Amino acid sequence: MKKILVLSVSLFFAACATEDIDLLKKSVSELNNQNIELKKQIADLKNGIAEQDRKIKTANEDIRLNAEALIALKSEIKLIETRFNERIKAIESALPQSKSQKTEQIQQTIQSGQADKNKVYIEDNIADKSTLYNLALELYKSGRYEESINKFRSFTVRFPNDTLADNALYWMGECYLNLGDLNKAIEAFKSVIDNYPQENKVPDAMYKLGVTLDKAGNRDEGVDILKKLIINFKYSEIANVAKAKLKEWGVKDE
Repeated sequence: MKKILVLSVSLFFAACATEDIDLLKKSVSELNNQNIELKKQIADLKNGIAEQDRKIKTANEDIRLNAEALIALKSEIKLIETRFNERIKAIESALPQSKSQKTEQIQQTIQSGQADKNKVYIEDNIADKSTLYNLALELYKSGRYEESINKFRSFTVRFPNDTLADNALYWMGECYLNLGDLNKAIEAFKSVIDNYPQENKVPDAMYKLGVTLDKAGNRDEGVDILKKLIINFKYSEIANVAKAKLKEWGVKDE
């Protein structure tokens, strides 16, 4: 009986031991699998790090090359600027007169008390439009209206699309008014309105046209022009002047 009991106990422990061994083997197998997976992940990480290192090195190289190219470009720009300035100085030194010197001479001629007002002392072939316009305006301010008309007319013929073309026509009208030629003054003011309807001198030209028509004995047409001025440019200062003129004439502006 004791032998049977001992044998049974032995068999029981043997069975338990076998089961533990199987569990250990299974655990070891799972650990091995996990180890393999970890090694794979580590390898992937190393490959990723290596790729990032490669990209960083490439980017650094690109930065270096770009920096060198930028330095070279700046040097080239500086060289071009130096050559350009040298050419400008060479051209300026070759010119007989600067623009400012020429303008100063023009003004001195206009303002000179010894100048004969019946003669034109400045050549008509002025190439610079600003100089031509300023000359015409100075002639007007000096009371040399015929000469001023010639210069303003030259300006409008040579530069009809310039932003000052309407101004030139307007001042021609003012010159004619000062000379007492009402018909030509009316033509000049009408030309501003008809040829440059969108430009800034139109309101002034309309006012002067209306007043000049009245002087020429055509008040009714002058009234119509001033009323149009008030309607089309009602927020302008010249519209208020036109209202005052109509009131002076005894005409309602409505």
